[in-house]
Amino acid sequence: MNYTKKIFCLVLTGLLLLSAGCQKDKSSSQPAETTAPAVEIKAEIGQEAAYGGMHMTLISAEDPDITMDSGKSAIFFQVKIDNFTEETIAANWLNNFSLTVDGTEYASDECCTLPVMGKLYDFYGIDALNEEIPAGESRTGYIACEAEKGFQELSLHYTPKTTDRTSRITVPVTAEQIVKAEKNS
Repeated sequence: MNYTKKIFCLVLTGLLLLSAGCQKDKSSSQPAETTAPAVEIKAEIGQEAAYGGMHMTLISAEDPDITMDSGKSAIFFQVKIDNFTEETIAANWLNNFSLTVDGTEYASDECCTLPVMGKLYDFYGIDALNEEIPAGESRTGYIACEAEKGFQELSLHYTPKTTDRTSRITVPVTAEQIVKAEKNS
């Protein structure tokens, strides 16, 4: 009889454990938050801005007085990227930069085009920024963009992490802040 009681208690305990595991956990019925809210860090020309261990400084916005085949103006941006992360990062004109002109946002492939990068090379004899930046290092280079003639304000956007396309550093630039580019001889 003692043996039967033990088996009965084991079966009963097993059933209680199984039934407890089958109950719906109300706390897990809510979906987990999978994305962080977008972050936009604003800076001015010459001011360093940081996001996620990467810093960007827009050193200058320059007008080389070049009209593109599209009818838009070429604008050159000199930028400095500092990598304070623990890993190598990419700073690439096509993947990390975009532009807003008078309130209209343009993806990098719409403003940082191959033809305007060619104009940058023709003007300064340098390629656009396309660097792997090791941890703890910095790079300075140029980005070239196409912008509508007669714009009033544009904003250069730097998206430090290609895995987070919604968070970025933004530097607004008025037409008055753009300096005349001096061609290298």
